[in-house]
Amino acid sequence: MITKTNQLANQLAKFAVRKLALSRGAILLLCLTTVAITACSTDGRDLRAPGAGQGESIEIVETTAETTPATQDSSLQAIFTVSGTWLDGGAIDSRHTCSGANISPSLEISNTSIDAKSLAITLIDLAAPEKPLWVMANISPDETSIQEGGIPAEAIVGATTNGTKINFGYSGPCATGNEMHEYLLVVYALDQMLEFEPDPKSLNDSRLLYEAIQASAFDSAETRFFAQTP
Repeated sequence: MITKTNQLANQLAKFAVRKLALSRGAILLLCLTTVAITACSTDGRDLRAPGAGQGESIEIVETTAETTPATQDSSLQAIFTVSGTWLDGGAIDSRHTCSGANISPSLEISNTSIDAKSLAITLIDLAAPEKPLWVMANISPDETSIQEGGIPAEAIVGATTNGTKINFGYSGPCATGNEMHEYLLVVYALDQMLEFEPDPKSLNDSRLLYEAIQASAFDSAETRFFAQTP
């Protein structure tokens, strides 16, 4: 009985010692934590009072990058054009047809290429393109106006026909059977002067001149109109 009592007393003593050790460890940990917090909060130096304006928020200033205007594309040039006394796609004055004075119309030419050595003019009936109604070449590239019924200096002209009669130069539209025909007038920019003198009465020479114009052309301007025999 005494032995059991001694054993119980020993166990209680060990428990008390262990509890005391745990308490001391907790106290030590608490002290170390307090020291660490105190060390982090201050390094022994005093902070200066904020100066004027230091308590204000920083102003964010937005800046915009200065944009440079896009460089103009030098490859864009004014369009080469030709216009007559009619609205494009409209009716031509009967004075310029076989039922009127049969005189060539006036033309305005704009923005000819600086590389042009000469200009040429052709007129065809789209219903019969193999028979040109006006073929004229070796026109100065500086020419901007072709006068009504006129032939520019140094120009060469091919023969034309409307029916059986051969004309020197312009043959006006001559639609038959009260039909409406569409016509195509083209001004060509050529890279050379044509060394060719067509026979004024030869339709074959006129056709050769027409082909030479197209072979030497590097740019063109066109206008269309229609005519109808009353």
